[in-house]
Amino acid sequence: MDAVISESYRGFGVLMGLMLDRLLVPVAILVALVGAAIIGLQLSQMLGIHGEYFYRI
Repeated sequence: MDAVISESYRGFGVLMGLMLDRLLVPVAILVALVGAAIIGLQLSQMLGIHGEYFYRI
């Protein structure tokens, strides 16, 4: 009985590892996109670039 319980815990650990891998990639992409947006906003404020200049391009 102990072997069955230990095998199920090992299987559960593998399942959690796979689920973590599946969630980690989209979360990392979202964090990178939000970070890039924040950096872009900060740079536009520092350089004095206003929104109406983007429409001239």
